[in-house]
Amino acid sequence: MRKKALFGLLAVPLAFLLSSCFVLQGFWIKSNQISVGGKGTKAVFQLRPGDQTNDRAYQFFLVGVDDSADLKVTKGTWGVNRKFGGPYPLTVYGDLITTIGTSCDSEFDLSGTSGIAWKGFATPNAVNDKNKSKTDVLVEVGIKANGTATDGDHEVIGVTGAWFDDGDGIPEGGDDTFACLGSGQVSVNVVA
Repeated sequence: MRKKALFGLLAVPLAFLLSSCFVLQGFWIKSNQISVGGKGTKAVFQLRPGDQTNDRAYQFFLVGVDDSADLKVTKGTWGVNRKFGGPYPLTVYGDLITTIGTSCDSEFDLSGTSGIAWKGFATPNAVNDKNKSKTDVLVEVGIKANGTATDGDHEVIGVTGAWFDDGDGIPEGGDDTFACLGSGQVSVNVVA
């Protein structure tokens, strides 16, 4: 009897977190090889609404590189395939990784990563999932090799999820809720 009651208590928060969330379907990089000082490539997030709720939440993206002296994360764009209001630029939040803290550790050990230089992005407004659980949206984030980069393979990590704002439009650790809903890792080769 206690197990059923406990499961019932856990199901309510989970349903709340899955409403208006876009769940990661795929993460890849457009080109596995980039040149030093060249135009770079794009890391692509393929997302789909996780539930048919016709609800809203901000969507966030963290892109990390293993060597910020060689690789640079540039700008992000929501909806490059013209779905869910896109395309439009994502807002950069430099300290988003710190703001999220341990909120995502049950889904992805985000706070346990080390040696990764992260850049955070979020949609400028809460996105309505429009009750379209069979429609994908693509998000692209630029990756470039710095002018002084050396030859070699590098890791690029992508993490995405929902940010439930308290109403002020500013990501805050104490007042807002974050749910990580997918992560991926790819490799890119830098050629000098």
